[in-house]
This record gives sequence, C-alpha cells and structure tokens, in this order.
Amino acid sequence: MAVRIFEVTETESTRLTVLELAPLRRQDLRRSKQRYAALGVLCLTLPFAAALFVLGVAH
Repeated sequence: MAVRIFEVTETESTRLTVLELAPLRRQDLRRSKQRYAALGVLCLTLPFAAALFVLGVAH
C-alpha cells in the first residue's frame, strides 16, 4: 500500500498538496516499458518503410 505525504498546515485549506508521489506499481512499470518498446520499434521501422515506399514510387 502506498503512503502519501500531504501538506496540512492551513486548517481551512480545501486542496491538499502532494509532497511525495507514490511509487509506481509493477503493472504501471510494465505498461510504460511496453509503450517505450513499441515506440522504439516504430521509430526504427518507419524510416525503412518510407524508404521502401519512395523507392517503389521512383522505380
């Protein structure tokens, strides 16, 4: 369970300010790794696909 620290110096404060964020869960880390992996694959394959398209049109 994540514990967050809040600033509660004012008694009439309607909004609480988060001072420390909760650590990411394993599921969140896995999702972000998968997103960056997919983005990396896309960034590597896109120039090759564009080059093949240009060569196909020019030929």
